[in-house]
Amino acid sequence: MTAPVRVSPGGSPTAPLVTVVVVFRERHSFASRSLDSILEHRDYPFVLHYHDSQSPPSVRRELEAAEARGELTLFTAAPGTPNQLRNQALQAVTTKYVCFIDNDVLVTRGWIETLVATAERTGAGIVFPLYLMGEFEADRIHMAGGKNHLSEKNGEIEYNAEHLFANAPASRIVGTLQGGDSDFGEFHCMLLSMAMLHETGPLDEAYLQVNEHIDIAMVARQANYRVIFEPKSVVSYVYANEHSPYWLCDIEPFHRRWSHELAARDVAYLSSKWKLRSLQSMTSFLNRQIGSMERVHPRPVEPAAEAVDNHAYPYVHSFPLLVRQCLAQGHSRKEIVELNRVFDVAAELHGGSFRNSKKTFQEHVVRVASVLVVHGAPFDLVKASLLHAAYMPTSSRRHLAPTERNRALLRELVGRKVEAIAHAYAVATAAGPADRQGPPPVIEELPIVSAQASVVRIANDIEDLLDNAALLERKSLKHFARVHASHGPVAEACGYQAMVAEFAERIRLAEVALEPGSQDPAAADWLIALLRERSPYPLLESHSLATRSRRLAARLVRKLPRRGIPLPLKIAAKKVLRPFGLV
Repeated sequence: MTAPVRVSPGGSPTAPLVTVVVVFRERHSFASRSLDSILEHRDYPFVLHYHDSQSPPSVRRELEAAEARGELTLFTAAPGTPNQLRNQALQAVTTKYVCFIDNDVLVTRGWIETLVATAERTGAGIVFPLYLMGEFEADRIHMAGGKNHLSEKNGEIEYNAEHLFANAPASRIVGTLQGGDSDFGEFHCMLLSMAMLHETGPLDEAYLQVNEHIDIAMVARQANYRVIFEPKSVVSYVYANEHSPYWLCDIEPFHRRWSHELAARDVAYLSSKWKLRSLQSMTSFLNRQIGSMERVHPRPVEPAAEAVDNHAYPYVHSFPLLVRQCLAQGHSRKEIVELNRVFDVAAELHGGSFRNSKKTFQEHVVRVASVLVVHGAPFDLVKASLLHAAYMPTSSRRHLAPTERNRALLRELVGRKVEAIAHAYAVATAAGPADRQGPPPVIEELPIVSAQASVVRIANDIEDLLDNAALLERKSLKHFARVHASHGPVAEACGYQAMVAEFAERIRLAEVALEPGSQDPAAADWLIALLRERSPYPLLESHSLATRSRRLAARLVRKLPRRGIPLPLKIAAKKVLRPFGLV
């Protein structure tokens, strides 16, 4: 690439002082925004190297286009640990400094110039910025310098690390921050002197997951190099969220990146190398980190013994039977309690309403959940299937409009992940089948929550075909073929090949039942016409289960403030539930 030219004070052009190296952290879904941010803030000249590790097609195309424009040099890197990738990148660096930055970081004006100027002024071996967390509007500090706490106990040096001003509002703190020596920074963004690295050697590849940032700071100080915090340089790492979700292609590298076992090994290695006893506990951090990744792939399950038959199947239709089925599949007591709570919410929404097939809506959602249980789906998908129609108009006419207020209430009742799947299901259903004239979607770049909704959709349509109920729903078999074509490949990519194959076979059986001369009595024209006739006032339509559960819902609303819910949300909850006769 043609590197931007730096002009010295005397006016003669010189090479840039720093190479910015972008490396993979834990996901690809934010890489394009991160790169755009770096390219946008390029007033100060630097060489840009991008070490691509298995990027999906859209990201790879953008990287290749940027390289063709001369904006960066693209390197292809095999999967590896963070320090392995950084050491590979160091081999191509020829500038005085290298600045490692992760591919989920946003930068601000003057970020790299300030780091370089501080390094030039102080002769530091490491300079790092003020780290924020999330979008800049979140105004949240991740770390404003690191502090090592060392103490002696029973002849051992005990060690713990502290992130200064963690979670503090940036707007209140930034004006008071002073730059200077600090114990450590993090590799979200870190400037290092190449002279120091030539003297101390490459980054220690024995660290597989954590503590490599603490180690390099200790190495620098041991070699008499300063480690400097520079608050005038500001960057922010953006964790996955609803507006920037994980993609399907992020699952494998994410789980390769984070694990309790590797973290424990790294903590032990830090203690051994530096002759101290590390008191760091990675448990809470890793629980949050690993828990942020949605689960979509199924557990290994024994295949159902029954042959595919629309009138004989292993799926249950009542909640007590669903509980028994979950317990038989090894689900815990805690999960059953959660399932019970979600079912109560679904019962309030759908009451005792009928579908056009004259099944109650509750029977339908329980059997959809049963399909997912049998096929080994993660429990969030099982719970979400009970609420898959929460935001969709149904015969009960009591669905929720997907306003932010209603979504916040449902998140409080059933959890963020379950609500997100229900919302994604409604969005996908409203959008209809994909445009056949347009390019097919790149499955690996789908948000995981959209893939989860596709899996629930396959289970939903399998349930529609049981007992040939779909014939009574006035749904064309072409509808099921379109669902199979659009959602089936996504579900298969998530590991549900058996469920998708079952769906295809059930569609075929329904087609056979409708063929002229069919011997299936349930598909007789006169019977279908009879069952499609609706009484104007069905019994269960007029006897909503919400009436029975009015006291339960009122008690739930009263409990909201005790759980730290602000008064405006309590008022919103009451407004949402009042039309349903719940408060």
